[in-house]
Amino acid sequence: MENRVKPPKLQPGDEIRVIAPASAPDMIKLSRGISKLKKLGYKVTVGKNIKKLNQRNDLAAPAKDRAEELMSAFRDDNVKAIFCARGGYGSIHILSLLDYEAIRENPKIFMGYSDITALHLAINRNSNLITFHGPMVASDVDDISKPSFKEFLGILSGKSDEINIYRDRLIKYIIPGKTEGYSMGTNISLVASLLGTNYIPETTNRIFFIEDTDVTSGDIDRYFFSMKLAHIIEQFNGFVFGDFKAIFDKEEPMPSIEDVVQKFMNEINKPSLYGAPFGHGEEQMVLPLNARIGISDEEPYMELKENVVD
Repeated sequence: MENRVKPPKLQPGDEIRVIAPASAPDMIKLSRGISKLKKLGYKVTVGKNIKKLNQRNDLAAPAKDRAEELMSAFRDDNVKAIFCARGGYGSIHILSLLDYEAIRENPKIFMGYSDITALHLAINRNSNLITFHGPMVASDVDDISKPSFKEFLGILSGKSDEINIYRDRLIKYIIPGKTEGYSMGTNISLVASLLGTNYIPETTNRIFFIEDTDVTSGDIDRYFFSMKLAHIIEQFNGFVFGDFKAIFDKEEPMPSIEDVVQKFMNEINKPSLYGAPFGHGEEQMVLPLNARIGISDEEPYMELKENVVD
């Protein structure tokens, strides 16, 4: 994990560029989210595809245009942070169209989650930039109003290293233990879909942060088994599981997602936590990716082990 790149810290009044690298955002929700960011003291601009909303089916724009929007944000010296409007699907289409060397040479805070996982993985792998799983401007409008968002901004501005902001959230051990590693994640279906490509980081010396939405326990079993067959699941130092939005099919009895997770964790026997506040639930922590994070053996929590912005 040598030569990792840390983005410059976010300062009051900085310009935040909002982009749509996957599905098209709800414009009313997006406007509300932008308004809230402006009230926090930031200049907010939007990418060209949001301005034109040149949708293709449910996607924000054709792949080439979405890649250009992202690269334009990284190349613009006025832009200090890039926030995604929403996830959905389609981020994977632009991975081969990005200039990872340019991203590395123009490091910025990059934040999103869900389908944006494909971009996190590819940028972590090919630019070695620390990126951020966190709220999206159109999808998580209410989160921008919460006191917790100011704590998120504390991490992005270099004033805080506290990632356990939801202190009342019940997190429990699956396998107790203490370990450290570089964070990777978070949407497990996107991780599984990139196996065998040049857009997924090496898994040794990593903590795997995992969540997903609209899945069955059978899906989770399949994703884990794919990684087992690829001989990478056992390479992780530890695991942290967030929120899962499951599909329940009463006509076909299935084990719970937690039962499937417990089975695989018992086999791997590495320190692992369940119930962390990230993913597709009500709470959305900012989680630095490609950053040094520890799992505690004193109580079930995570600890950021380094500064993640310069």
